[in-house]
Amino acid sequence: MNTNPRTNKLSDGLMVGVLLTLIAAFIYLPFVFQFGYYFDDWYIMFAAGARGVEAIREIYSIDRPAGALLMSPLYTLFGANPLFYNLSAFVFRVASALGVWILCVRMWPRARSVAFITALLYLIYPGFLSQPNGITYQYYLAGLASAIWSVALTVQAVITTQRSHKWLLHGVSILLGLFYLSQIEWYIGIEAIRWACILLLKLREKGSTRQKIARALQQGLPAMLIPVLFLAWRIFFFDNERGATDPGMQLGDVILYPAQTLFRWGFSQAQNVFETSIAAWVIPLQQVGLIRDNTHRLIGLAIGIVSLLLSLVALRRMESPNSVPHDDSSKWRREMAWLGLTALIFGLVPVTLANREVAFPSFSRYTLVASLGVAMLIAAWLSQVSKQSVRWGILAFFILASALTHYGNGLQYVTSTQRTRDFWWQVSWRVPQFQQNTTLIANISSVATEEDYFVWGPANIIYYPESQNDEMVQPALYAAVLNRNTIQKVLIRERQEYDNRRGIITYKNYRNILILSQPSPNSCVHVINGLQPEFSTAESDSIRVIGSFSELEHILADETTHTPPQLVFGPQPPRGWCYFYQSADLARQRGDWESVIRLGNEAQAMGFAPSDAIEWMPFIQAYAVTGDVDRLTALAPVISAEPYVALQVCRIIGGLQGLSAETLETVDSLYCIE
Repeated sequence: MNTNPRTNKLSDGLMVGVLLTLIAAFIYLPFVFQFGYYFDDWYIMFAAGARGVEAIREIYSIDRPAGALLMSPLYTLFGANPLFYNLSAFVFRVASALGVWILCVRMWPRARSVAFITALLYLIYPGFLSQPNGITYQYYLAGLASAIWSVALTVQAVITTQRSHKWLLHGVSILLGLFYLSQIEWYIGIEAIRWACILLLKLREKGSTRQKIARALQQGLPAMLIPVLFLAWRIFFFDNERGATDPGMQLGDVILYPAQTLFRWGFSQAQNVFETSIAAWVIPLQQVGLIRDNTHRLIGLAIGIVSLLLSLVALRRMESPNSVPHDDSSKWRREMAWLGLTALIFGLVPVTLANREVAFPSFSRYTLVASLGVAMLIAAWLSQVSKQSVRWGILAFFILASALTHYGNGLQYVTSTQRTRDFWWQVSWRVPQFQQNTTLIANISSVATEEDYFVWGPANIIYYPESQNDEMVQPALYAAVLNRNTIQKVLIRERQEYDNRRGIITYKNYRNILILSQPSPNSCVHVINGLQPEFSTAESDSIRVIGSFSELEHILADETTHTPPQLVFGPQPPRGWCYFYQSADLARQRGDWESVIRLGNEAQAMGFAPSDAIEWMPFIQAYAVTGDVDRLTALAPVISAEPYVALQVCRIIGGLQGLSAETLETVDSLYCIE
């Protein structure tokens, strides 16, 4: 049996690396092949596709220009494929956790099992819910990994006695430190963690408190270059164009309203600490982890159980009566608790000072730095539980809660991806081409459309992937978010509106709109024709209010069909009812009634029928125009079951010109409910 301590440490390190990677794979990768574009990904990837890495540099130049140092080469390597970005984000996540393991082992060499628990809890922390958003959060995760390793290398530099090694470690640590701050400026709370580590190491030495602090300052002096150089550049040389990341604008209130601002910050900091340390284990679990589908619930639990078993393998090996010296057990626990508290508080201070708040799921990213403190505090607390079965039971709760949360979160991202892709595939079936400069208003069922580029991004990737301007990124299609402000501007016929978002120029026009709406998950996408608006019973009141302003002429019905790129939108979905509905609605726009009837016959022969009764309208209109009274009579019971739809059939078909008297009589008697 090999008893060489150094060999055992190397073996433990290898085992920890393998097990953490396996656990991370189970937690984060079940759906990795199904993730797509989300949120800011749409404008980033459209711009990159339109103008290459030059557009990426422009996007990041206004607030975090060094982000392009990471994203430009990644785009060169990965292109538009979301899979590679998510795998890269996964690698950074694991690297960050390994950095936590190294940091804890260097700080407390005899508490290796506790170091593993800390790294594990940090790795699977359920408060960060944007891991599947691999493109946008790439530099967040890369910066975090760099920050953790920078601190770990500083600790190693302080411990090392050999001068050449010490300066090499300091040098690499400084480079990583400057890199992480260049990616995300509010990660600067990491520097408090760095200095807390240095101080704890020096407080263990002999001498007076003043001597220990002096040694800490001397040993950590090289690390001062990190915040000094960054802040000097940020304050004196960099012209920040974004208020949210401008410290001067964020701190301005404290000068004008000192008492109110300090009170608000204090309350916000306390709330952020609570959300990050306690609510993070409960609220995300309630939001996404309590999966209703039994199959997915069992899979999530199975992932948690496997992760727990892998964790126990590591703990069984590392936990032993001699793993932690009894004479200083309270001391190292106290050190870990204080370091964890420092990380928790100072990891959130920059967030609070920037007037930001932790909120799940939208603003979970603000927990990233502080999650290290949460992991340390829980690990230190667990180490005090003397009964092994109780300790493992508590750890099992944290692991299972995290596994269910991340599995449910991934499932929600996949559902959002699939619904978004299905929406745009249906649009491609219905719309061969959009007229340039059209402003789209889209309602994707169960998918939040919070920004206009959530709509114009995918639309332009499909129909106009090239920039319309040689000097900057300018899409050919624009969009407006469906909200109260947009409704008002449509109603008052607001003119063209200029916007420059990170070098991307748009000119939305509220007099030039086309509405695309999917009223419910069971509905197809409905293109609203303002001259003949047809509304589902599930349609939102907002669409009904502005539906008459939607202009069908923005669809160029006779142009060549545009197929969504599979890399972004996945393979074409099965051609079910919605395919026939979209094809028939396009044929109706062309006035090709024979094709509408043929498509209806094909759909019914294959057993397809709509879940949303309004989708019979193209076929009802075709039957009315061609005088097919038998078909109109056969459909009447289905339509009459929904009076709101029947009323629209009565109004629209009854108002058509050139219909036979028999057709009008049939419509009046069967569809016009008194």
